[in-house]
Amino acid sequence: MECEKLTGTIGARISGLDLRDVTAEHRGELRALLEEHLVLFFVGQKMNDHQFLNFGLAMGELEITPLLPSLGGDLAAVHTVEVPEGMPRGHFADRWHSDVSYVANPPYASILRPVVLPSIGGDTLWANMYAVYEAMPEPLQQLVSTLNVRHEAIVGGVVSEYVHPAVRVNPKTGRRALYVNDTFSREVKGYSSLESRKLIDLLLGMPLRADVQVRYRWTPDTVAMWDNRFTQHYGTRDYTERRLLHRMTIIGEPVLGPHDNLQAPRPASQVPASTCAQS
Repeated sequence: MECEKLTGTIGARISGLDLRDVTAEHRGELRALLEEHLVLFFVGQKMNDHQFLNFGLAMGELEITPLLPSLGGDLAAVHTVEVPEGMPRGHFADRWHSDVSYVANPPYASILRPVVLPSIGGDTLWANMYAVYEAMPEPLQQLVSTLNVRHEAIVGGVVSEYVHPAVRVNPKTGRRALYVNDTFSREVKGYSSLESRKLIDLLLGMPLRADVQVRYRWTPDTVAMWDNRFTQHYGTRDYTERRLLHRMTIIGEPVLGPHDNLQAPRPASQVPASTCAQS
């Protein structure tokens, strides 16, 4: 297996690994790579739907979300991502977001595989939300670390919502990341509607800096897996042809904030160093 970093802050391309051969025994190694690089692109993957599902199961317990259509049956955990007929291409994905942030335990990771690609356009971008938080001035870090934000979505005609801290903490390392997104974050608790809107607008501008992003042009036989806890992603809508992808999500854990009781994080010197070559 070869690992190549794609930017200085996020993303790695993995080659020489056949995901059809991956089992639960590989989970620890691949999750460690994921936590380090936040989004992994596995190239050269010729898979059918059941092989794709088996890879997801090897990485963790999968969830079924009513927000997206499912392949059904024994493939119920594999969802389709495609703009319905009559809607503009790219609609609903062209906003920075973290998947399913409106529930108590948002997904740990998401896995995406292209099935039908347009001849041009339809790239996906990811942003490193650790880097976004760490680039904030210290007074802003202190303020945002005190905030709690209500996330909301309408699922099957029913409102689903949950309040999370605006800063999410990695329970293993203690590293902090901004946890506010443009798709599901609705209200800062304890502030007026005007104050809340101003605060959210301020924070939503943070992920737009190019130096915390990676942009990937989809190619056939590529599988992407990203840490849904500490990234956001954005699908461009610059295409007119059909674009169909299959997605799985791995069940996550509660969102921990700066004021939750955390186990002592490992010192930085004990966090594994990168094993990827520079692009």
